[in-house]
Amino acid sequence: MSASPLDGAAPQTVEAGRSTPLDLDAALDSIDPVRTAAAVRDPARLRAVAAIGEATVDAWCDELVASARTQLGTSAALVSIVERHGQRFPGALGLPPQWQRRRVAPLTHSFCQYVVGSRRPLVVTDARRHPVLHDNPAISDLNTVAYAGAPIVTAAGHVLGAFCATDSAPRSWTGSELRQIAAYAARCGQRFSRQDTEPDQPDPPPPRQQPPAGTGPADHPPAAGNPASWNPTALFPDFRIDARPPIRMSRDEVVFRGRFHAENATIKIRITDTAEARARFVHRIHVYSAFGPTPPPVVAGAYRWSDNDRFLILSGGPGTMLQTREEPDPALTSAHLRDVVTAAAQLSTWRPDDEDAQIWQIDHHRMIDERHRAHTITDDDARRLHDLVRWCEPVRMFAHGSLTMHCVKQLPSGRLTFTGFDRAGMYLPGRDLATLYVTLPHDDHAGHWHILDRVTDVDALEPFTVNLFLAATPVTIPAGTTPAGRAARWAAFRSARDVAHRLLRQLTTD
Repeated sequence: MSASPLDGAAPQTVEAGRSTPLDLDAALDSIDPVRTAAAVRDPARLRAVAAIGEATVDAWCDELVASARTQLGTSAALVSIVERHGQRFPGALGLPPQWQRRRVAPLTHSFCQYVVGSRRPLVVTDARRHPVLHDNPAISDLNTVAYAGAPIVTAAGHVLGAFCATDSAPRSWTGSELRQIAAYAARCGQRFSRQDTEPDQPDPPPPRQQPPAGTGPADHPPAAGNPASWNPTALFPDFRIDARPPIRMSRDEVVFRGRFHAENATIKIRITDTAEARARFVHRIHVYSAFGPTPPPVVAGAYRWSDNDRFLILSGGPGTMLQTREEPDPALTSAHLRDVVTAAAQLSTWRPDDEDAQIWQIDHHRMIDERHRAHTITDDDARRLHDLVRWCEPVRMFAHGSLTMHCVKQLPSGRLTFTGFDRAGMYLPGRDLATLYVTLPHDDHAGHWHILDRVTDVDALEPFTVNLFLAATPVTIPAGTTPAGRAARWAAFRSARDVAHRLLRQLTTD
């Protein structure tokens, strides 16, 4: 029989151990959704969460929350374990009946995720008046008006979740009460530390993601039929649609515009259930979430929330609204190419602050082999390209990856914003110049010469040649392209391919 959580010193006199020292100013800091999303998805933390098991009911935790609820006189007390897509409550007392039975909730209802993100206590007197939490569905669904939570930290330093107390009415938390909550959190951290002893292992492949718990089939965007009829507010009560139908629909996704936590925002929903579509969508999530802590030198939508599989919410005002347009911006012409090239060069100076280098590092050898197997390049060209890539190693620069004039929009301020970062990563220099070159009309000689002049100015002819050859040799043309569009694309590809072929022959020897 396991020891009672109440054995030993009374909770209010227990040293916090690994719990964070009480700091009311820190506890009242503004919530950072980007930092929170990165912390929740941290692979080492998720392994620690998995190590403690998947139980949604734990007698030890239930005894602890019963004591806390009595000591503090609150409506509810919880041991909340924050997982990648939701939270579960191995200790819970005082929740509304349906939530008390289920012991799980989606992250849309989570205050505790922000404790994980900051690694510090979170204190909320009245969530209805909080600038971020005011329309969180936990207020109405879980009766969470006042909240005080402290991080549950294991001996290995992983924040598993939070021990929290909540009230259904506004409440001013005292220093004594917050110290008691920190002490309860420390007890949880000590207990879970016995299970969090596994050494860090390489990340497993990402599992098939599921939408947040508590949503029925009607809440999900349809995989077929008419996605325009789907209402995202069924899944995101704090997302308000500004216009119907969706402002963009494509084969892979549907996009709505609205407001999220009182900000202008767009919600992108993946509707194609294929491995390729999922990989592209997840990569885009990685890019936008990385843009949050260290913004790029071009305007991009600000990451706000994602389930890491099917849903992505971006905010940031007009720039984000323009993220949804796929047609060329009528305000931009080929005369703006010089500004676009300058913006692309500025973007190449950005560096992702991400420990998982594999997400960002582009394997040019693999790209060459892929085209070679598809018989779109010859044996001799493949050999020359591999030699040139080896000569260029190991220099890498960040690139949009598929930059065209269709991806460039002009804001009311005159600044440029780039859209669609599905193929962003660390490429050989000149990737964005190459994709721009390929997609210019084949008779736009002035535009082509401007790009080549820029390439020679920065002494990047060799890597540009590799990128141009690959960009001008697509494996396929996107489905749905009109016959006229296909003809124009192939004409541009042939023109760029001729230039790339001449450069490749000049730069490599037999």
